[in-house]
Amino acid sequence: MQTATEALAEAAQQDPDLASYYELYRVLFELQQQAKDEITATLEMTDEEALQARLSENLPLISFAQLPIDAERFTKLASEIAQTLTEYKVEVGDQTLPTDSAVWVSLAQQQFEDGQVAGEPSKEPEEILALRVADLALRPYLEWAAEQVLPYVDQEHWKQGYCPICGGAPDFATLDEEAGARYLMCSRCNSQWLYRRVGCPFCGIADHTKLAYYPSDDKVYRLYVCQECKCYLKTIDLREAKRTVLLPVERVTTVAMDAAAQQEGYR
Repeated sequence: MQTATEALAEAAQQDPDLASYYELYRVLFELQQQAKDEITATLEMTDEEALQARLSENLPLISFAQLPIDAERFTKLASEIAQTLTEYKVEVGDQTLPTDSAVWVSLAQQQFEDGQVAGEPSKEPEEILALRVADLALRPYLEWAAEQVLPYVDQEHWKQGYCPICGGAPDFATLDEEAGARYLMCSRCNSQWLYRRVGCPFCGIADHTKLAYYPSDDKVYRLYVCQECKCYLKTIDLREAKRTVLLPVERVTTVAMDAAAQQEGYR
């Protein structure tokens, strides 16, 4: 099976205009996967009854304290990510980076807590290099934790528009191959959870007059938009895809949908 990095390398060859963009994410994926593979800790979890109690109160299952973040390794990953963003000339504001590993861990905690949307529309982060780097460096730890905790989530009972694992906002969705059920995908830990077909996951509105979607010519993709909160959600219809789909890659290769939505004032 093709890996995400292989798929992005192929995408870069097929679309020279976006080759640098795809190469950036290929390198980032490699760095994040390496960091994830190096985690040897055991996730500290309470018993299943306590986990179910959190879910029943609409609380995400993972706290920052549960993540096995080694300050030295996290700092190394952050430095590598910062160097990559700089090499690929990613536009950010303040270029100042911390030198103290404790500061990096503190920034990671800040990003973790700020990213717990609790059902509210996500706010655009201030474009500061250190914050963006900390967010990207945090993701392999969240993904590692999510893989262990997601099986405890009853998909029929979690009805929130935010992630049951880390509390993050969705930035992608799928319509499944069987009945077209909609699953949201967390922008941080890549967890997927079932959500109703009609309704905005960002503001919760279900008024169909305020909601719309625009299909791609081949019907594989849909761009959902909400007139109430001006948020958008990229979606792939797996019934139409008829190919192997790597969702983290789809998030990257659908950048044209982001540009189109943002040009119309959606976020």
